[in-house]
Amino acid sequence: YLADYDSEPLLNTTPIRDLSLNIGATEDEVRLNWMSPSGAPGKVSWYTVQNGDFQMVDAECTASATVPGYYVNKAVVTGLEPGMTYAYKVGNDAGGWSPEYKYTVPDVNTDEGFTFLVTSDAEIGQDQIQEMNVTVEDWDKAVTRLTNYVPEAQFLIHAGDQVAEFGSEEQYAGFLDHLALYKIPLVPVVGNHDVANEDMVEELGYPAGPYFYEHFNVPNRSDSYGVSSGDQTGDYYFIRGDVLFIVLNSCTSQETDIHEEYVPQVVAQHPDTKWRIIIQHYPAYSSVEKYQQKLDSWIRYSLAYICEDNDIDLVISGHDAVYSRSAFTNRKCEPYTEYDYASGSTVVNPEGTMHVTCSTATGSVYQGVTPNENLVFQGQPEKPMALRFDVTDTELHLRAYVLDSWTLYDEYTIQKT
Repeated sequence: YLADYDSEPLLNTTPIRDLSLNIGATEDEVRLNWMSPSGAPGKVSWYTVQNGDFQMVDAECTASATVPGYYVNKAVVTGLEPGMTYAYKVGNDAGGWSPEYKYTVPDVNTDEGFTFLVTSDAEIGQDQIQEMNVTVEDWDKAVTRLTNYVPEAQFLIHAGDQVAEFGSEEQYAGFLDHLALYKIPLVPVVGNHDVANEDMVEELGYPAGPYFYEHFNVPNRSDSYGVSSGDQTGDYYFIRGDVLFIVLNSCTSQETDIHEEYVPQVVAQHPDTKWRIIIQHYPAYSSVEKYQQKLDSWIRYSLAYICEDNDIDLVISGHDAVYSRSAFTNRKCEPYTEYDYASGSTVVNPEGTMHVTCSTATGSVYQGVTPNENLVFQGQPEKPMALRFDVTDTELHLRAYVLDSWTLYDEYTIQKT
């Protein structure tokens, strides 16, 4: 299931670098991010394949603080319609243009339901098990299979640790430069390897800087909540249909309870959403022994307050390189024991919040499994994994897959009546 590289040229055949197609604030919007050697503002050439409608969209352009000699371009394209295919390229005459790629908006009314995908911890450059080129190839296989097998997916979440070294431009290219990622909007999440801290700056020798921010263009980004030291990251949110997605930077340099201020503000702005989902890198309930005590005391209780106080249905995380699904838990981190948690089961109108941790999409590292009293399903197939969610106004259906064989590993359904 490798991509057909003969059909479309790769980005690295041009001067344009690090093209990223990102989620929009609403379903009729996508956001693009790229780097160019030209200091003049770039443009997005965007036309509708079915009818030839054309627009040229201007980008905001600033000198990169992390890639010498390059300029960061951020653009927003609006007016997208379900079922339409769009051909696009980015750049300008002074700095060159990217190849032309195509993006098809899934032909669904998101108010009636939609599908989204989750991956995590591609961690390009992590060589605990394999060399970087192998990890890059495995990541390409993962995103190619997902976009081929689930073309109806609205977007792809990557729950953190895009790269192993926050300052490596080579690793960012290894994460971003894949044909499959040019045809599905990405939801990037800050992981502990993606932003600088004092220990990593000293260990890796990269200066602190806005590495994550300069590679992604996310909607509704906060400039005060969830900010990382040295980066311009921040919490953000978007809406699809009746679902509010809130993406938290659990690797912020601020106090963790800063999210206890941010989430209620977002929920208050969108009180009528039927489902509320939080996405962050660190899980509240870890399967890995060396993480359990640290994360439980650091993140667990603050997230429990947020979830119960704001009627959060689901939390999606990464970091563990282990797959897990929790019981529904309350504000005191206590499990509700009355529900059927067996794989394949359906629960109706549950109290509390379910937490799902996605394992690695590349197999760059696998962790051993340690029992956790709040986790009802834990597994380590030692194979790359991904998640599929199908959401309607009354049902949220989870399926976890082992990627190389496309076998179902776990399944669970929440219904609201």
